[in-house]
Amino acid sequence: MFEFNYDAFISYRRSDGIAVARWLRRTLVGFCLPAALRGVYGKKLRVYLDTAYERGTSDFYQQSIKPALLSSRYLIVVATPDAMRRPGGVEDWIEREIRDFSAGPGAGNVIVARGAGDFDGPLPGDLKQTFPNIEIVDLRGAGPLWFLSFSRVVRLSAEKLKIVAPLLNIPPEEMPRLRQEEERRQQTQLGAVAGATLGTLVAVGGLSVLALINQYKAIRANDDSMFAASSMIGEAANLRADDADTLRTRRLIIGRGCDLLDKADQGTASDPPINGIVTCRLERGAHREALHEDKEARKEFGDAIERAALSHRGRARVDSALALLQARQAYAEYLARQKDKDGAGRAFADLLDDSRRLGKEHDGRAQFIRFEAEALGQTGDLHVAANRHQEAADSYDAGADALKRLLDARKSDGRSEDYQIVGWRVRLFRLAGQQCAALDRLDPAAEQFKLAVGAGSSRDGKPADASVAYEVAIAQAYLVLIERKRGNAAAAADAKQAALNTIDAVAGSKAEAGIKQRAADLKRWIEQQGN
Repeated sequence: MFEFNYDAFISYRRSDGIAVARWLRRTLVGFCLPAALRGVYGKKLRVYLDTAYERGTSDFYQQSIKPALLSSRYLIVVATPDAMRRPGGVEDWIEREIRDFSAGPGAGNVIVARGAGDFDGPLPGDLKQTFPNIEIVDLRGAGPLWFLSFSRVVRLSAEKLKIVAPLLNIPPEEMPRLRQEEERRQQTQLGAVAGATLGTLVAVGGLSVLALINQYKAIRANDDSMFAASSMIGEAANLRADDADTLRTRRLIIGRGCDLLDKADQGTASDPPINGIVTCRLERGAHREALHEDKEARKEFGDAIERAALSHRGRARVDSALALLQARQAYAEYLARQKDKDGAGRAFADLLDDSRRLGKEHDGRAQFIRFEAEALGQTGDLHVAANRHQEAADSYDAGADALKRLLDARKSDGRSEDYQIVGWRVRLFRLAGQQCAALDRLDPAAEQFKLAVGAGSSRDGKPADASVAYEVAIAQAYLVLIERKRGNAAAAADAKQAALNTIDAVAGSKAEAGIKQRAADLKRWIEQQGN
């Protein structure tokens, strides 16, 4: 029989699950069965909680995390909004832990604890598909100050028993007795707390315990309302408005959600969910822009930046940092659409500075590098519009370098290739080459186009994705022209054949019709150029 070193392994996302995970481990390790059950089922629970926060290398995971995971009888997954699959649909540590545990000796012994978000919200690692009837334990509200709400104490005390029971092998027929003993224990503890609280309140002015309880209930209800509204706004903002009906639905949901969030935000003692606050300001700014109300639009964008910056100064959270960058990018793009080139240039410079600064403050996370690349790419576009070709080439090239760091960061985290990022990098190198060509700097132009081709090629020298292949074919077509200008007929012929081969690969792939049509148009253009 397999020997387990731990009763449970807790898997969680640091950004929004650490408070619940720590509370859960303290609760489980410190749990003591009532005397009536202690003799048969009593033992101290051994619970593993990783504190490496996903910063370790792949070797660290294999040598430290995975052995503890596989030597645990149960896997407890703390489900929070950030625990879901990261951008690009790629794997992360939570998914890896679920997958490895499911292939180990404890397979099937999975417990889900809802730590934040909607109770019936999505679960990480496709757990809902793997275990359609899995029971979810509601631990929302667990954390350092959980005991300040009497109703929360009662609820969490009851919920934790759903985790304690399987860990201690307590059979269903003993659960009523366990619950009764736990309720008796909580009543005793709450009575002591209430007595101490009452004595303190009488001493400082005769305040009512009931008033204090109602205050906490009101705060909790307000917090729940703000979070629900913010979640609704976030879900609606991610809807693809491909048709008029979807667009109307999106606007309706966001509008009502923002109204609810505004009401809940007024006078609250808690920090509002900054993602929802910023999204509302940006959506309102876009609406004002559509109505050609420039002054009001600028005010909404500016307020989004100010609220996010204030939130980050107060709490230094990752979500606040990303919300600030989101607001800065939206404002910069708005100014570019308004043909305010100087203002857009300053706004993109602010985005670039903040993305680099915040990236350093938050361990160089990949999300920040993406904003850095976006700022560099769009700054290049502004330089092109002003005929500053060399500055544009330098900006595009720096953006491509940033994307290389982004791809390397994803690879070190064990994530799969993101072809959208790969194609983006190919395009930036190609744009840099075009700017060099506009200055008649043929050698640097050829070098940039070759970098574009290399950036889009896999180990076998061929693009692994049709959209990337199309970008590579464009770079190869430009290389044909450059090599002809340099008087290198053989290199031009090689580039032409390579471009045609790449296009044929796109035509034979399962790419969408639009890409295939654009590739066919490119092929006709190349063939018309002669030899």
